[in-house]
Amino acid sequence: MTVLATAGHVDHGKSTLVSFLTGQETDRLVEEKRRGLTINLGYTSYEFKNQTTSIVDVPGHRDFFKNTVAGFSNADAILFVIDSTQGWSEQSEQHFKALVGLSKLNIIFVFTKLDLVESDVSQESLIEKVSSIKNLNYTILEFDKNSTIKEDLIGSIQSFLTTCTNTDSSFWVDRSFIIDGIGRIITGTAGTNFKTDNLILASNSEKLEVRSIESVNENYIQLPSSQRIAFSLKKTSGVVPKRGDLISNEALVASDHLLIEITSKQANQIKKNTTKLFVGTTNRLVEKLHLLEIGEKIFAVVKLNESLALLEHEKIVLHDVDSNDFYACIFVIPIVNKYLMKHLIRESKNKKAFKNLYDLLYFLPFEGIEESIKLGKLFTTKENLDQINDVISSNSEAINKFGISKYFYETFFINEEEVEHLFSKFDKLTIRDNQITLVEDNSSKSTQILHLIYQELGKELTVSDVDLKKFDREIVKNLFLQEKLIRVSKNILYTEEHFKTVMNAVEQLPKVFNVSEFKTITGLSRKYAIPLLELLDSRKITKKIDSEGSRSLNN
Repeated sequence: MTVLATAGHVDHGKSTLVSFLTGQETDRLVEEKRRGLTINLGYTSYEFKNQTTSIVDVPGHRDFFKNTVAGFSNADAILFVIDSTQGWSEQSEQHFKALVGLSKLNIIFVFTKLDLVESDVSQESLIEKVSSIKNLNYTILEFDKNSTIKEDLIGSIQSFLTTCTNTDSSFWVDRSFIIDGIGRIITGTAGTNFKTDNLILASNSEKLEVRSIESVNENYIQLPSSQRIAFSLKKTSGVVPKRGDLISNEALVASDHLLIEITSKQANQIKKNTTKLFVGTTNRLVEKLHLLEIGEKIFAVVKLNESLALLEHEKIVLHDVDSNDFYACIFVIPIVNKYLMKHLIRESKNKKAFKNLYDLLYFLPFEGIEESIKLGKLFTTKENLDQINDVISSNSEAINKFGISKYFYETFFINEEEVEHLFSKFDKLTIRDNQITLVEDNSSKSTQILHLIYQELGKELTVSDVDLKKFDREIVKNLFLQEKLIRVSKNILYTEEHFKTVMNAVEQLPKVFNVSEFKTITGLSRKYAIPLLELLDSRKITKKIDSEGSRSLNN
């Protein structure tokens, strides 16, 4: 299934076009019929050559703009309607800027009422306008409800849709209601990479239990690619999902302070006006905004009126209500560390020049920059590590008095669980009894112990556990932190050499494989194969795709 959303100025013919394509009216509210305009989102679909295409019809009036943007969420393409007699109008511009800001760049421009104009000046003007938009994938169609052949128009739309891609992995709730005898229903547009077997309400990390999944009157156990879906939820004692909530496949962190990257060329023109943040089917008021120039990029720390949880790299748009300007943004990280927040705001006021984000943050929770070093869930650079090593070595006594956990939280903005990963990268520094200590060079001894363990295990992958208690505790601990020793399961231990053998075998597997194929390529029984596959899953080398244990390779 493919999902289309409409766009365009009020009264340009969006609902008329949708009705023509589907044979259904999307304006169902009494107030919509009385006023003759779309207020809320309308949902319908059409069938063409055994393919279903869903349509989300959005309001064009500026008073209902938040509903308009909500309709764009996870749409594969946009039906952008333009009245030929009026041309590019106020909401045409507003909708287009919002679409570009949200990276909704698959657009079908549909000109209506062509019989009432004598030339195609409007189309020529449109082509000139959109030609400067990078990565815009578009086509131009014509529609007249009295002369257009429905099958021809739908055929042209479907042909364009074959050129569109959608890699969204989110699900934003656009409706939440109760049906007697069934219970709570939530609906939305699921991105192509969204999974239905693990649903988490992002605002509070509560796991949702699903009764059934339905899409255009079809029931699914596993969701096909991008489409309009409805979840029937089991009763829960927790927070009820509502419109504007994000449903994710992983636990997320909500915060009212966000670090975002502003990708619009005019980013440095943002003024301290009334600004709203739009993402998915929700929006927030921006109470404060602090700009940061880092290299050639511009970032901002935004303070929202209400906390928000987002997926990494989520596309956002900022709307300056006073000037009606739009700014495309990408979510970077939630700011939950108060010391990091103060640091970012202070440096924004100082207008200090930074080469990259590492200069500012020391650590990042995602692979955002090349040549990064992985530390647990965090990433940094060698230069930062060397600098931190020097600082700690020369101030270890003072740091111990201050408190190790507090020091790293306030200085480098990392939590206690990540500190050990950090110290695993230092040759002469370690933590013993919650104190930083300088250690002797144990590299030769570590190599010796690792060799002895490897000898005991043997070269084969069908290895068993080794009594590690007979070796130096601190050295063994560092071998695990450095991933020279790897615990596969309670009774299965690998060295880095064993894991290299595993990775060589994995490289020979097809993109999608089953447990039997993995057992054959590795020569392992199910006893060893399953725990090893689970380890590969946790490291995101492989990904489980069905209940039978089949996997796909992530690279």
